[in-house]
Amino acid sequence: MKIDILLSTYNGEQFLEELLQSLIDQSYSDWRLLVRDDGSTDNTVEILDAFRKKEQERVIIFKDDQKNLGPKKSFEALLQSSTADYIMFCDQDDVWMKDKVQQTYDKMKTLEQQDPESPVLVFTDLTVVDKNLNVLHPSLWQYTKVKPENINNVYRLLVNNPVVGCTVMINKAAKSVALPFPEKAVMHDWWMALNISRKGKAGFVPAPTIFYRLHEKNNLGVSEATGKYYLNRIFHFPTMLSQNMNAIKMLNSLDFSLSVIKFLGYKFAISFSKIFR
Repeated sequence: MKIDILLSTYNGEQFLEELLQSLIDQSYSDWRLLVRDDGSTDNTVEILDAFRKKEQERVIIFKDDQKNLGPKKSFEALLQSSTADYIMFCDQDDVWMKDKVQQTYDKMKTLEQQDPESPVLVFTDLTVVDKNLNVLHPSLWQYTKVKPENINNVYRLLVNNPVVGCTVMINKAAKSVALPFPEKAVMHDWWMALNISRKGKAGFVPAPTIFYRLHEKNNLGVSEATGKYYLNRIFHFPTMLSQNMNAIKMLNSLDFSLSVIKFLGYKFAISFSKIFR
C-alpha cells in the first residue's frame, strides 16, 4: 500500500542528507516522498534535486511561486497534493529509525480494523538528540512531561499536546477532516490532532521512532519541563495568559464547541501538577 511522506524544507542543507538516507534505510519501502521547498537560499534545493535524480519516481518535488509560507501552510499545500491512502509528515533535520514507517503503519491498520471508514491518526514518541545525534533523553514525552494519553481528552490535548508532526501518520479519511488549516491554527500537527481525535480515532506507538534533533536552528524546538520551569510560568500570569491566547484562538476556530474557561482550568491544574513531579 502506497504511503506518501510529506517533506517541507527551508535552508536545511546541514542535516537534510542524513534524513533522506534514513528514509532509504526504512524496512518498509513502499513509500513516495513529496517535497516542497519554502524558498531556501542555501544548497537545500540542489540536495533535493540530486536525491530525486537518484530515486526517480519515488520522489516528487513541487515547485511554485509561493515562498516563505511557513511550515503550516507549506505542509497544507503538500497534504492537498497527496493522493495516497496513508500520509506521513517529515522534518528536514531529524533521522528516522529503520522501522518507523512499519511500526506506525501496523498501528494504523490495527485501529482501522475497528472502523474501516473512520479518520485515523497515529503518532509516536521521539528520542531527543543534539545536533550530532548524541542522546539527550530517550523519550520526548518524558523530557517534556507530556502524556500520550492526552490524545483522548480534547482539553488536555489543548494544554499538553503530545503529537509531534514528524511522527504522524493519517489515513485518507482523516485528510478531509484535517483540511483546511486555518490561520488561527498554531501548527498543523496540533490542529490535526484536535480534529481527528474528536471526529475519528487516534492512537500511539509507545516507543520512539525518530531521533529528534535539538539545535540552534530548530523552528520550534522543545524545553525540558522541570518544576522550576512551570513554577516560573505560573507566577508570571500575564505572560502565561499571553502565550495561551493563540491556543484560545485556535479553540475558537474549531467547528465543535469547547469552553475557554474549562481550557484555562485544565491549564492551571496541569501546570501545578508538573511542579511537584
